[in-house]
Amino acid sequence: MELLSITANTIYAWVIFGALGMIYVAYGKMKDMWQPRVLGFALMFYPYVVSSDFWLWGVGGILSIAIFFCRD
Repeated sequence: MELLSITANTIYAWVIFGALGMIYVAYGKMKDMWQPRVLGFALMFYPYVVSSDFWLWGVGGILSIAIFFCRD
C-alpha cells in the first residue's frame, strides 16, 4: 500500500492550482469579496488531502471554474 506517490503530474497540479489559489485570494482581497478568497484557500490547501491524480485534477478543475459562478 502506497501512502503517497509523487509524480510529475502531481507536482504540476500542485503548482498550477496553488498559483491559481494565490491569484484568487489576491483578487478577493482587492475586490473585498469573500467568495474568491474561500475558493483560493481551497485551491491552495485541498491537494494535502487528495491522494489520487484523477481527484486532484478533477477537484482542482471544478474549483477553478467555480470562480465564474460564485461571484456577486
